[in-house]
Amino acid sequence: MNDAVEVHRATLNDIEILAPMFSEYRQFYRQPADIDACAQFLSERFKHEESLAFIATINHQAVGFIHLYPGFSSVYLKPIWTMNDLFVRSIARRKGVGFALLDAAKKMALDSGAILLKLSTEQRNMAAQKVYESKGYRRDNTFHHYILPLKENL
Repeated sequence: MNDAVEVHRATLNDIEILAPMFSEYRQFYRQPADIDACAQFLSERFKHEESLAFIATINHQAVGFIHLYPGFSSVYLKPIWTMNDLFVRSIARRKGVGFALLDAAKKMALDSGAILLKLSTEQRNMAAQKVYESKGYRRDNTFHHYILPLKENL
């Protein structure tokens, strides 16, 4: 049995595969399961070219995804990408899935001419932080990031 990780860019045809994993990911962040809402959200992002995603498979089984949003640097006048979501199902952890997804995102960002790939994660998510740091991501100590919650419980 070949446990090689394969990664492909998701299309609208992959929403049925991606939406359940997206719902699982959201549950980690204490959101209710809602595969239909996830499918609708992802479909809208893809239709309007507002985001892109990569799906990882092992033996043709979907085991993870990475979801990115485009942006721009006003200072450098170049594209940037925000990696908003990275998820690996528990059955596939420690098999290189996260690394393969991060590598696909990096290649895509470089190919697009981007100067920066950024992400954020909860402070409690130490496992993810170790993965990011092992891939060359560094904690931003230059800027403070602020949020203005426009909804309760954010």
